[in-house]
Amino acid sequence: METTHVIHEIEPVFNEHSQVLLLGTMPSPKSRKQGFFYGHPQNRFWKVLASLSDEPLPETIEEKRDLCLRHHIALWDVLASCDIEGASDASIKNAQPNNLRKILKAAPIQAVFTTGTKAGQLYKKLCEPTTRIPCEVLPSTSPANSRMRLPELCKIYQQALLPYLNFAATYPILDVAEVVALEQSIAQTGTSLYTLMHRAGRFLAYETEKVLNSKKSNRTKESFTIALLCGHGNNGGDGWVAAQYLANKGYKVCLISSVSAHEIKAEPAHRTACEIEDELATCTNATIITAPTNEQIKEILSTADCIIDAILGTGFSGNTIREPFASWITYTNETKQNSSNPPLIVAADVASGFSAQTGSAATPCVKADHTVTMITLKTGLATPQAKEYCGSIRVAPLADISNLL
Repeated sequence: METTHVIHEIEPVFNEHSQVLLLGTMPSPKSRKQGFFYGHPQNRFWKVLASLSDEPLPETIEEKRDLCLRHHIALWDVLASCDIEGASDASIKNAQPNNLRKILKAAPIQAVFTTGTKAGQLYKKLCEPTTRIPCEVLPSTSPANSRMRLPELCKIYQQALLPYLNFAATYPILDVAEVVALEQSIAQTGTSLYTLMHRAGRFLAYETEKVLNSKKSNRTKESFTIALLCGHGNNGGDGWVAAQYLANKGYKVCLISSVSAHEIKAEPAHRTACEIEDELATCTNATIITAPTNEQIKEILSTADCIIDAILGTGFSGNTIREPFASWITYTNETKQNSSNPPLIVAADVASGFSAQTGSAATPCVKADHTVTMITLKTGLATPQAKEYCGSIRVAPLADISNLL
């Protein structure tokens, strides 16, 4: 393979909260083409980090960067330039180091790790005399290290990083109005509400799959039926995204919407649902039912292994629910109560009918087993009565909010 002189052009990932520094050797040709770290589709680096933080696998560069920053991880490479054959670390010659002081001066780095033996050797030779911080060498996540399986990699990285990083993050408890303002602030920093909706739906799908498999782990994905109850607001938009991901994973999905995608007025739910409707229409394991009768609702819910409640979101307030959602909620609770094999009920952001602001429950109100609430906790979800209606609660950290509060 031809030797190429490579200059590192990818900017490091870090901020003033970064506590550990992970260093590779030099971006591979795939990474350089993509413009970000660990870009080879078979590299398991991002799978390892997603596993450690118990989050969906990040898909975009923005999501990968955000994952690192939220968990106080700085990311770069040892070398600024070198001569190299393809992606072969063993072929590296004329190596010149990156100026790691750029990170060390700005961030309270507590430990340095290299992702591979060659990176460790080069760091100790070229960088440690200047940084005076020893590194710990972790196994390479490259596909070239095929002898090491993903679970083993995850275990090693977890043991190394957990003493410095707390992946079980705590989140502030905010009023609903404060969360709305926070979403706008996130959008102003470059992560649009459309992107947030797709992250929310993907996290909803991820948590649904995880909890469902923990309850009924002896079954295949294809044998599960998941019913999604979607309102016509942005909470429903999260449900449309979750339906898309779950269907693509192989689950049988039945999406129930009060209106067609084109009739949804809220944004970005309208745009999102219209895009997903066309895809689901061609998916053999997905069905979309618009404005169903009560008998249709009962029949669908009676055969569902899981019901995702994406009807009403955190903007709901009041004591009563309007139709058709009142009937949908009633039938959901009756199915859970009367079935010999009750479905798992997962709520998007908050159980429909439960006030995310006050913690009061309308009549009727979904009684969920698990709730995936977006960005941070809301005041109503921190009240004692939240457990009765929302079950266990998981915060979906859709963006780095540390500098926005």
